[in-house]
Amino acid sequence: MNWLEALREACERDGQAAVARRLRATGSTYPSPTVISQALSGKYTGDLDRLRELVEGALLGASVRCPVIGDLVRNKCLEHQARERRFASANPLYVRLYRACRSGCPHSRLPKEY
Repeated sequence: MNWLEALREACERDGQAAVARRLRATGSTYPSPTVISQALSGKYTGDLDRLRELVEGALLGASVRCPVIGDLVRNKCLEHQARERRFASANPLYVRLYRACRSGCPHSRLPKEY
């Protein structure tokens, strides 16, 4: 099953708003039900790769090998990448993840900073 089929089935079962909440990182508003609707109708012009990665992680269980914590579902990997610096220092694990995500991790979508 590809990611778009999985997204369609989840939306038919639970509704677009519920699926959007399931895919979102804590504190994020992406993806919205509108983004999901547009993606399903083939009209979404935004970052389709980001949506695909979220769906593959949350709905299909796709994982990556994190250099800090080992196997990690892709949507949680993206959530760690999105964490702001001010929240990263609250936990030693978050500090390590914050630095790893910005120092050349092959799964990171962020520019290298360290």
